[in-house]
Amino acid sequence: MKRYKFLNKEDIHEALNRLRDAFLAAKDGNEVEEIINGILTYDEKLKIGRRVLIAEYIKDGAGFDEIAKSLKVGKNTIVSVINSLDKNPISFELINKRRKKVQTIYQNRKYRLVGGSTLVFKRKEYTGFKRKDVTR
Repeated sequence: MKRYKFLNKEDIHEALNRLRDAFLAAKDGNEVEEIINGILTYDEKLKIGRRVLIAEYIKDGAGFDEIAKSLKVGKNTIVSVINSLDKNPISFELINKRRKKVQTIYQNRKYRLVGGSTLVFKRKEYTGFKRKDVTR
């Protein structure tokens, strides 16, 4: 917060509320991507995604050295994510829960079985459904 010491509490709350509103505005993955591309730089998107990956490694019980080697991140970043997990333990659980839900919906809708009613082994046909098409 040292970087933003010139802001008062009201300015900070207003900015964070706008960020929350921006992410809640999306109704599906396509809109999420549009919003993310519109307000975050490539670097910011990558940092957030890597922090989520670090949190997943931590939840799976991986050690510092394994995470640092696998994801090529510093130990300070890992400690930062651990501190975030300690302060907000449910945050990454919500992300993981949503990821699993999207994956399930995607797996169920990406293919459909095609063939007559007498055909025992129907063939799968790709429907064109993408992860981005999953709605809230």
